[in-house]
This record gives sequence, structure tokens and C-alpha cells, in this order.
Amino acid sequence: MSFSTSWRALTTRAFSEKGSEFLSYDMLYQLSYMSAVAAAGISRTRIIEFACDLPCYTSKYFKQIQVLANQMRLDYALACRKVGETAREEPVRGFLLRWSASMAAGEAETDFLQVEARLAAQAFENVYSRDVETLRMWTEAYAAIIISAALMVMVSAVSMLIYPVATGMTIGVVGLTVGAAIVGAWMVWKVAPKEIRFHSYTPYCIPHRRARRLEFILLPTAAVSFMGVLVIGGGLGWAIVLASILMLPVGIAGTMLDRQVRKKDSDVSTFIRSTGSIASAVGITTSMALKKLDLRSVASLADDVKSLQGRLLTRLKPELCWHRFSLETGSETVYRTIKMFQDATRLGGEPEEVGDRSCLLATSLNFLRAKRAQVSNSFALLVLGMHFAIVGLLVFVAQVIVAFANAAAGSYYEAVEGVESAALEVFSLNFGSIGILEYTTTPVLLVLSITVAFAAKVAQGGSKYTFYNYLGVALLATGGGMVMVPPIADALFSPITAF
Repeated sequence: MSFSTSWRALTTRAFSEKGSEFLSYDMLYQLSYMSAVAAAGISRTRIIEFACDLPCYTSKYFKQIQVLANQMRLDYALACRKVGETAREEPVRGFLLRWSASMAAGEAETDFLQVEARLAAQAFENVYSRDVETLRMWTEAYAAIIISAALMVMVSAVSMLIYPVATGMTIGVVGLTVGAAIVGAWMVWKVAPKEIRFHSYTPYCIPHRRARRLEFILLPTAAVSFMGVLVIGGGLGWAIVLASILMLPVGIAGTMLDRQVRKKDSDVSTFIRSTGSIASAVGITTSMALKKLDLRSVASLADDVKSLQGRLLTRLKPELCWHRFSLETGSETVYRTIKMFQDATRLGGEPEEVGDRSCLLATSLNFLRAKRAQVSNSFALLVLGMHFAIVGLLVFVAQVIVAFANAAAGSYYEAVEGVESAALEVFSLNFGSIGILEYTTTPVLLVLSITVAFAAKVAQGGSKYTFYNYLGVALLATGGGMVMVPPIADALFSPITAF
């Protein structure tokens, strides 16, 4: 087992044991698949065998049922009930107990599983919608946390000038600010709906391959360029600007991948239903039905369907052709939908009925992702705009304080020299610790850049490469502020320092 497969199984188990949306997602796919293959009229044993082979966390329960039935020679209804009684997850326990009662009553699997799949779709939609509402509240809270963190740093900076604040206290405020930003971004990730939107990397998906190649080339280049600018004395600001510019193409490629996959996910339901309807109406195979399909109704999948038609004309195995077609889209939703449709029709299921059952997962996800996009898109614009403002304010305030300290330090010490007053012990300007501002402001800005980009990415979901898009913009704002704001502050403050 590969590392990625092991990691996915471990994380899926961790989330499922807590009743998270990973469990509802797996349940929806598992029951949709079982409903589709059951429509082919296969035996109960075959249905459970197919359920055991699915890459889902819930598959382990069907493996236990199979072991009890084959090795312990228990009836399927009894085996299903015993496994259901020991299941820790309430949705799994309820389904297995209901299926056990259905088996004992003699109800057909195709009818029972169809109803259960629709119930699983409703449960998944409820969980996802609830998570979207929770995400909305936490994105608002995160925005408040970021503003509060920036204000804490600015107040701390001003306090260092007007009162002899201890260095440890200043570092503590900076640590609290950094911790608040990290915890806020972590909470956004924690409450964001989890789903598997992209198929594991395959060289057949051209947009995915492009983004992966750019990541391998540009990220090391950005790191080397960053160090090179620092070595030649170009300054931290210019080093960050150059590194962020080199990151942006990776993020743009990830955005293009995400947009293409999203369009294909929205069209796969129409594609499967139309293909199944044509095949059933004319009485032909699904591969032959592709010739009669109007590709204008599935514009995002048109090129992929044409490639599929070309491979089928060369008389390759249809299973391999459809599998390659699903891999080229790069979408996990398309991959799973095509697998359900092809396996069920290959087993003899009616294409039209199988198509309706296979599209249940894709139809549910399309509607829910639209709701999530309303929250995540506005949140991304909000936090990036806030980050631009915070960078400008923090750098400007720090620069003004340093300029004021440099201009007023000599005159102030001459004015108070030899003056004995109790008020000076409390109300006195402290110029000695101003130099620490440079070592506190810069780490805060860098941490805010990373946490803002991470929060925007996890709120939106999608490809991992879109993270570099948000990170590049946030770092560009940070580096640009460090380069452009100090000269502006010096120009504004120069008439005062001239005196």
C-alpha cells in the first residue's frame, strides 16, 4: 500500500469515527454504487462482493459481513445484524440493521438500496449544508481575529514609544498574535466541508500534469531566487516580491484545473443520463449511444467524449476506454460516477435506470458546492483585502515610529537631562527599544500571509495548487508593502524631521 493510500485511509478513519462528513460522503458513494449494481439484478452475494472492493471507510463492515457469511456460515440477515450491532457509527449501524430486517422480510435489494441511497443523499446534503453554515460563521470570526491581531501589534508598537515596555511583554504580544492567526486558520479548516474533488494524480489529465510540472519547477526556483536576492543585498521586501511572482503561475494553473473540473462535474450528470436514455430507447450499448449524443449539452466534456469515441472505434476494450476517459477528466466525482454506470451496465442493468442511480452523487455535490462557493469566494476577497490594508498600516506605523524616534531622540534627551521629576518616571518616551519593531513586525506579516492564504484555500476547497494562488497574492502584498510603504512614510514625515 502506497503512502498516499495509507494516509488517506488513516485520515478518513479519524474523521469517520467522529461522525464527520467523510462518513456521510462514503455512505453516499457506497449506497449509490450498491443501488446501481443491484439494478442489474445480480445476487445478494455479488452486491456485497462489489461493496467490499470500494475504496471507502465503510467497506470494512461489508467485509465483516462477507466473512461471517462465507466462513461462519451465517445467514446474510443475521450476519448483517451482528455487524450492525457492533458498528460505532450511527449511520452505518442504522443502515445495517434496516438491511437485516429487509433481508428477513424478503424485500428485493434493488428497491431497498434505491431508497437507502436517496436517504444517504439527503443525509449528506444536510451535513454539508450545516458545515457550510458553520463555515460562514467561522470565516466571519476569522476576519475579526485578524483585525484584532493587527490592532494588538500596532498598540504594542505605540506603547513601546510612550512607555518603557518590557521586551518580553512585546514578544508575548507578538506570540499571541501569531497564535491567534494560526488557531483561526485551523478552525476554518476544521469546520470546512471535506470532500474528495480531484482524482489522485494521473499523467492522463493534462491540466493536472501542467500544474504539477510548474510546481516542481517554480517552487525551487522561488526558494533559490529568494535566497539569492538576500545574498546580494536586495532586501527582504524585494526577495518576497520575487518569490511570490514565481508562485503565481502555479496557483493560476491550479485555478484553471479547478475551474475545468468543476464544469465537468456539473455536466457529468447530463452526460450519463443522456447516454443511458439513448441506449435504452434505441436498444443499443452505451458505447454506441455516444454517437447519437448531442455534445452541445455537455460542452465541458465534449473533447473528452470525442477522445472516448475515437478509442472505441479502434475496438479497444470498452472498460479500458471508459476508465481512461474518467482519468483524463481529473475529477473524482466523474471517476466514481463513470465507474458506477459502467459496472452496472456491464452486469446487465437497464442503462436509463442505472444512469439515474449513478448520478445521485454528482447531482448532490453540484448543488452543495454552489452554496459553498457563495461563502468561500466572498471570504477570500475579504481576507485578501484586509491583508493588503493590514500590511500597509503595520509597515506605515512602524516606519513612522522609527522616523519619529530618530528625529526626536536627541532633542528629547537634551530637554530632560538633569530634570528631576516623578512624572518623567511614568510618562517618558522610550527610544531604546524601538529597534525591536523590525524583528516583530516582519514575522507577524509573514505568518499572516501564510494563514490568510491557508484559510482562503481551505474555505474554498478544490485543488491544492490554488493555495499558491492565495499565497502568492498575500506575499506580494507583504513584500510590496515592505518595499513601497517606507519611502512614502519617509516622504510624508520628512517635513517634520527637518526641524
